Amino acid sequence: MGRIGLSVLIVAAGFLYLPLVVLAVFSFNDSALMAFPLSGFTLEWYRELAGNENFLRGFVTSFLIAQPVGILAMLFGLMASLALTAPGFRWRGLFAVLLLVPFLVPKSVLSIAQAMIMSRIGFERGATALILAQSLVALPFATALIAAVMVRLDPRLIEAARDLGASPWQAFLRVLLPQIRPALSGAYSVGVILSLADLTIAMFLAGRTQPLSLMVASEFRRELRPDLNAMQVVVLVLTAVLVGLSEAYRRRRLKKLAAEA
Repeated sequence: MGRIGLSVLIVAAGFLYLPLVVLAVFSFNDSALMAFPLSGFTLEWYRELAGNENFLRGFVTSFLIAQPVGILAMLFGLMASLALTAPGFRWRGLFAVLLLVPFLVPKSVLSIAQAMIMSRIGFERGATALILAQSLVALPFATALIAAVMVRLDPRLIEAARDLGASPWQAFLRVLLPQIRPALSGAYSVGVILSLADLTIAMFLAGRTQPLSLMVASEFRRELRPDLNAMQVVVLVLTAVLVGLSEAYRRRRLKKLAAEA
């Protein structure tokens, strides 16, 4: 990497991560006024956050919504990946373009369209509508993760299993599934993270459901309080832990597969 590339990388990293660092610093500042110089070190804002029942309720709601989103994104991403990597699939290019539509269309436009369709069919806004809409947005990412692993697999392994008398379902469970489990774990994690970070879709489809992102946005409009900084740091840490666990599982599975081979 040349000097120009390294400089661009440093500037981009600073632009992305410097606000997070400042946010984390002020979450420990012993003052409600978020300004330099710092007044001192305190954990008071984290104690206030732990005692804030509304924020805790919002986090639990977001967490419960994110789990089915991750599962649906993983399952539908797996089915889409099987179709994309199937030999002889004539409409692979068109199917790939259709899968990318939720990623390419602006979230606000997609959210309005989803809200209009659900209203037309009599589907009320709420947790279920939010789960379905967020799963659609996570689907392209989940499919890309799983398909990227499946295209590198040797198709002769499935053919050998079939020649030895395995049914398609047995070949999938015993040959294909063990090799793509790390990708499935990554797809699930991506769905959960995208759900936790979503605000735009929640604004249109949450209804009376109050996920954490809506609560934070509402509080932010009125006042930027230090406990909001603490809450964002907690969410970032939990997200990093989730990503770390998923990556550790992926690497362990890859090492196990390499040892078995």
